Amino acid sequence: MSNFWTISLFWAIFLLLLGIALAAVLPPLLRRNARSAQVDRKAANIAIYHDQLAELKADLDAGELDPQQYEDARLEIEKRLSEDVPVESAPVSASQTGRGVGYALAGGIPLLAIGIYVFLGNPDAAMMRPSPPPAMAEPGQHEAAPMIAALEARLKSNPDDVAGWNMLARSYGATGQFGEAVRVYARLTELLPDDSGILADYADAFAMMQGGKLQGKPLELINKALKLNPQEGKALNLAGSAAYQAKDFSRAAEYWRSLLKLIPPDDPYANEIRAAIQDAGKAASLSGLDNLSAVGANASGVKEETKAQAGPAASISGTVSVSGDLAGKFAPGDTVFIYAQAPQGPKMPIASLKITAGQLPYRFTLDDSLAMTPNDRLSNHAEVMVSARVSKSGQAMTQSGDLLGRAGSVKPGQQDVAIVIDRVLP
Repeated sequence: MSNFWTISLFWAIFLLLLGIALAAVLPPLLRRNARSAQVDRKAANIAIYHDQLAELKADLDAGELDPQQYEDARLEIEKRLSEDVPVESAPVSASQTGRGVGYALAGGIPLLAIGIYVFLGNPDAAMMRPSPPPAMAEPGQHEAAPMIAALEARLKSNPDDVAGWNMLARSYGATGQFGEAVRVYARLTELLPDDSGILADYADAFAMMQGGKLQGKPLELINKALKLNPQEGKALNLAGSAAYQAKDFSRAAEYWRSLLKLIPPDDPYANEIRAAIQDAGKAASLSGLDNLSAVGANASGVKEETKAQAGPAASISGTVSVSGDLAGKFAPGDTVFIYAQAPQGPKMPIASLKITAGQLPYRFTLDDSLAMTPNDRLSNHAEVMVSARVSKSGQAMTQSGDLLGRAGSVKPGQQDVAIVIDRVLP
C-alpha cells in the first residue's frame, strides 16, 4: 500500500472514531440546553404574573378596586398561573451553561485527541514499513558448537565412551572441521581397531582434510577396512574413487560393481553407482582400453598413443574460489561441479569434475580423461567456456538457488584460469 493510501486510511479511521465520541457526548448536552430554555420560559411567565398581582394590589391600595373586586381578580390571575405553569412532581435543575459548552467540546475533543497522540504516540508509524523477520541461520559450525563442547566435556570424564567419540567425530565432519574429525577418529580406532566402518569414516575424513585426495593414509585405511570386511560399502566406494583418481579406471569400475551388488536395485543410490561405473567405462575407453579387463602391452600402447594425441594442450587448469559476499551461502558438504562447455551449440559439458564446497578454493584440471562422451573431448575444441557451480541439491541439472561462476572463453592448454563463484541463480 502506498504512503498516500496509508495516511488516508489512518485519518479516515481517526475521524470515524471522533464522530462516534461526539455522538455520545453532544446529544445529552443539547437536550439539557433545550430543557433549560423551557425552564427559563416558565420563570418569565411567573415573573409576569407576580407583576400583575403587584399592580392589582396597588389598585386596591389606591381605592380603584374594592376588596371583592381585588379578590376576584387575584383568583383569576392565580388560576391562569396554575394553567400556564403546572406544578412538577420534582424540581427541575436548570442548567445555565447553554450551547456554548457543546460547541467547546466539539472543538476541544479533536484537538485534545491530536495533542495526546502527538505527545505519547508515534506519528511516523503510518509511514514505516514492517521490518522483515530475521533470517534463519543456516545449520553449521556455530549452531553445533555448544553440542560439540558438551560432548568434549563428557568424554573427558568418560574416555571409553565409544558412542560419544563416534558422535563427536561425525559432528566435526558435518561442520567441516575435518582436522578435528581425524583426531577423534584416531582415538576411536584405538578403542575399536577392527571396526571396518569406523576405518572407512576415518579414511573419508582424512581425505577431506587433504582436499579430497585419497592417496596415502586414506588409501591405507581403506585397504585395511576391506581386508577386515570385503563388503564394507563405504570402503568399496572410497576404493573406487581412489582408483579413479589414480586413473586406474578398470579397478575403479570393479570396486563399484562390487558395491552395486550390496545395494537394492530400486535404491536411488544404485543409480549413482551405475553412473559412476559408466563414467569409468568412458574414461577407460578414452585411455585406450577397449574393455575394462584388457591388460598387457597392447593396451598400454593404445593408452600411450591416446595421450600422445591429446598432448598437454588438451588440458585446462586453474583455481575456483568464492566471492566474499557468498561465503556463507553454502554448506561444506554441498556439491561443486567444474565443467567446460562449447561456446556455441549444445550446452552439455565436454569435460566435468565434481568436488565438495568444503574443498574450495580448489586447484582444478580438466582434460580428455574427464570427457563426458568418447567422441567429444577438449582436444576437439579450439575454445570452451569454463564454469563452476555450487549445487544445493547435488544434482548436475542447474536449479534456482545454485551459486555460479564463469571464466569466459578459454583455449585448451591454458593453465591460469581463475573462476570466481559470484552470483546466485534466480
